[in-house]
Amino acid sequence: MGKQTEGINGGFRGTVGTVVGYMWRGQWCMRARPRFYHDAKSEAQLEQRELFKATVAYAGRVREVLRTGFHAPALAAHKTECNYFLKVNKGCFAMADGELAVDYEHLRVSEGPVAPVGFGEAVLQSDTVISIPFEKNPEHRRAYSDDKVYVAAFCDNPPQYYDDALLSLPVYRRTGSITVSLPDAWAGCEVHLYGFVQDNVGRTSDSVYLGAVTLEYNPEHEGIVLNTPNLPEASAVEAQRPSVEGAGELAEVAPLSVAAGVDVGG
Repeated sequence: MGKQTEGINGGFRGTVGTVVGYMWRGQWCMRARPRFYHDAKSEAQLEQRELFKATVAYAGRVREVLRTGFHAPALAAHKTECNYFLKVNKGCFAMADGELAVDYEHLRVSEGPVAPVGFGEAVLQSDTVISIPFEKNPEHRRAYSDDKVYVAAFCDNPPQYYDDALLSLPVYRRTGSITVSLPDAWAGCEVHLYGFVQDNVGRTSDSVYLGAVTLEYNPEHEGIVLNTPNLPEASAVEAQRPSVEGAGELAEVAPLSVAAGVDVGG
């Protein structure tokens, strides 16, 4: 592959003779037009093409999460966030009965060197809102109190015209708790949760799988309740609910000496 930087004819798209021109990540590129290729259309080849087509489409439907979780590593690898996501999760996809099967437990939605937080157990706040407490710096690594904490929710079988994933509003590391609002349209679906941290220059931590919950309709509430054996009964929620002051929005940042590397502790 050749790259063109304001050559005598400038950049171009399409095929000219034996050369194909195109733009890739803001750069004009050229490659040779293939003279011949062998397409046996074997069963294995056709299955692989269906898998590739399905995974690319899936990456497009979860791109809201990928733009935050994989922006920095994808930029360093000269890839798009979707392509990087497919590369690191190649073993998490397979075709089953003509449908894409995803290994959510091992799926990665972010990658990076930032110190993680220690996520706790999800707690139901209302029919569509989940609260998740977290320990600010369980590994006692260098971290900053204004690092942003996110939770990504992946829906196993979303309704038509809805994306497969959403990203929560961020909270600061010092907050100690985060809330996630889920759409009513996900009722009856299994939802997988992931958490990660982003620093003030865009780097992220490795994502952590937080488990799966199932949203079901509750005729009495005309809405959705969270159906999971790990959550307390509705009557005990108020007593066990952690403080979520400032969750879902970013409060004013206290002055910090970034160069000094403030450790927020455990």
